[in-house]
Amino acid sequence: MPVVEQESFLKYISNLSFRSEREELFQKYLALPYQVVSDSPTIKHYTEWSVFEGLNLRVEEQGSGDLKIPIEGYSNYIINNNSYSFTPRESVTCGLVKPEDHKLVSLTLAGSKKVTIDKGGRYLVYNHCKGRLFCPVSIEVNVPEGDHVDLVYYSESMEGGMPSSVISLIVPKGSSLSFSLINSSRNSYAFSYAKAKVEGEINSSVFSVGQNLGHTEYHVSLEDEAVANFNAKSLGVESNRVNVLANVNHVGKKSVSNGSLKAVASENSFTIIRGDAVIGENAFDSSTTIVGKALIIGAEAKAVVAPMLEVKTGKIVTAKHSASASKVSEDLIFYLENRGLDKRTAEGLIIRGFLTDDNDNELIRTLIEDALVKMGY
Repeated sequence: MPVVEQESFLKYISNLSFRSEREELFQKYLALPYQVVSDSPTIKHYTEWSVFEGLNLRVEEQGSGDLKIPIEGYSNYIINNNSYSFTPRESVTCGLVKPEDHKLVSLTLAGSKKVTIDKGGRYLVYNHCKGRLFCPVSIEVNVPEGDHVDLVYYSESMEGGMPSSVISLIVPKGSSLSFSLINSSRNSYAFSYAKAKVEGEINSSVFSVGQNLGHTEYHVSLEDEAVANFNAKSLGVESNRVNVLANVNHVGKKSVSNGSLKAVASENSFTIIRGDAVIGENAFDSSTTIVGKALIIGAEAKAVVAPMLEVKTGKIVTAKHSASASKVSEDLIFYLENRGLDKRTAEGLIIRGFLTDDNDNELIRTLIEDALVKMGY
């Protein structure tokens, strides 16, 4: 059984442009495996793909009234249960992202319309998916030379919905991009796959929370003297299964990357945060740092944190990585209790301090706070 109800999906794409190409992409989706090799930590997927395959979601336009905009100060592209508040492009391509990149990329391209951003400014793409629906979208960003773009992609799913996104980001020399990739669910599902080619600078925040099953991938390729700073976080509550992968590949000389990976697993959730920093054979005088940390709350919670490093040249400036996983410190709780806090409040304070980063935008901070409040912290 596929992720989507086949009859519903084929009916939906029959009303879109490029129908034959979409049908070919759907057949490619059916034929592609989720993964070929599963024994290497650099490519292993911890996602339980069989859960996606059992969803059998409908694909149809089902707008359900106005939505509250989750963050102010942006030009808004709102997609509400596959109903668009703007006129999207009819396309089955998405820049750097190819159908062969992932099985669910093929499915998403087969059913999505495209958001195109090619001017400087601040943009919010809000993909809201409620009920047993599959809600695909593709986003292609080409930052103008010498300009800056601030892009927030935010998916919100509930009642069994599954937003799915493919995102292409191109940042030329002399340009910069601030990029937030946020997937928030209430006992639902999510998939995102993003690729970036950077000659200038990119600063990224990736955050995933609340999915019954969620899978997010973010891949960055750095050219000569390009810079990438990123923080990626996964937060699991109740019985969530949240998997986030953030990779950076140095292909150009004197390129620089700094990555932070954080996972919080609570109750009986399973959270995964992984990243692979690669300095290629020709990336002379490059530098990378990737640090992973996991915080585990409760006897049934599980977390995987795996920051990895591959250096393929002997001529580098810096290459560092580290990983740690721990439970909430009893000594620190005791310290805070002695200063008048009860244990639950003390735990919440520690988790907030662990998970929040200085460059988190207002939406990420709100989602972290909402999740912790619902957990009773």
